[in-house]
Amino acid sequence: MANPRAARQARRRRGGEEPKLNITSMMDMFTIILVFLIKNFSTEGAIVTPADELTLPKSTVERRARESLSVKVAQNAIMVENSLVLDSEAYRRLLGQKEFMIPPLYDVLIRYAQEGKKMALAGGTGFSGDITIQGDVEIPYSVLTRVMYTCGQAGYPNMNLFVYRNE
Repeated sequence: MANPRAARQARRRRGGEEPKLNITSMMDMFTIILVFLIKNFSTEGAIVTPADELTLPKSTVERRARESLSVKVAQNAIMVENSLVLDSEAYRRLLGQKEFMIPPLYDVLIRYAQEGKKMALAGGTGFSGDITIQGDVEIPYSVLTRVMYTCGQAGYPNMNLFVYRNE
């Protein structure tokens, strides 16, 4: 029986070194798996944060929030995507007006709808017309219905009211 040390030395002389593990391929595989898992993990639901000055109503809704244009209706202002559309003075005038349409809100929503339609056309998809309305629990019903009417007239027929879910 041959000495193991002599066998190793004989392999080295023949040019047959011990094989080494190449981990480059394994690192590539783990990187691909990691990116796949991160991408799938982050697609579960949309993160929507309510405005600080809003107290949202509670509901037993079962649907998850989807990403869409956001209209926030507070007790003294209306915002679209965190940009002020109606300040407190214009909001007070809104409470006394007879017509249903809110012209400043309509103008802003029309611009967003036009941009959304351009992006949908460029992406080869249809414009969804989704909008999320975050309304304070204390706003008058007449203001909420006017906001909803204006959204519908501006090309956003799919309205979702953002609420807290009762657990």
